Amino acid sequence: MDCIRKVFLDASALLAWILYPDKVEPGGERISEYLKRPEHQRYSNELCLTEVLSRLKWMRHYKQITDPGYFMQVNLLMRRIDHQTLYVSDFNYWKKEFSDKALELVRKHQNKIDFIDAMQIVDVLYGPYRIFAGPSRTLLITMDGKLRDAAKAEEVEVWFPPDETDPDQLTTQSS
Repeated sequence: MDCIRKVFLDASALLAWILYPDKVEPGGERISEYLKRPEHQRYSNELCLTEVLSRLKWMRHYKQITDPGYFMQVNLLMRRIDHQTLYVSDFNYWKKEFSDKALELVRKHQNKIDFIDAMQIVDVLYGPYRIFAGPSRTLLITMDGKLRDAAKAEEVEVWFPPDETDPDQLTTQSS
């Protein structure tokens, strides 16, 4: 792939990325390797970042990570944002048009996704990077099988690292 590609990481993918290699999540190594490619511009949104921070808080509370490990992961996340290796979407989720679309998706995909998941799909479909097409089309990376299924049903290009082929290999093969 020779072009820039926007890569949207949901909370599960972000967590696997920042925890790898300290705490190995299924697919975390594949995400880490994929995101090393210079043509991939990584981004997420405030909702996902909040979910990640909440999960790190939970892991610290239940002793799944140590206090130093907690601070290291939070600092790593902040550094990635500060150094622009992870961009934060400035998409206005709370605009009625978009929050209504998210609620519609939650209803449509009942028992599969919640409002935050739906907002990620809305961000990819209607956010600032919706204009990209072909091999530059925004890719959603998730470790959540239900979100993957809902995103695919909405024709969002999505990658589920634990058991799917590298999406760039698929793009190259179909070209």
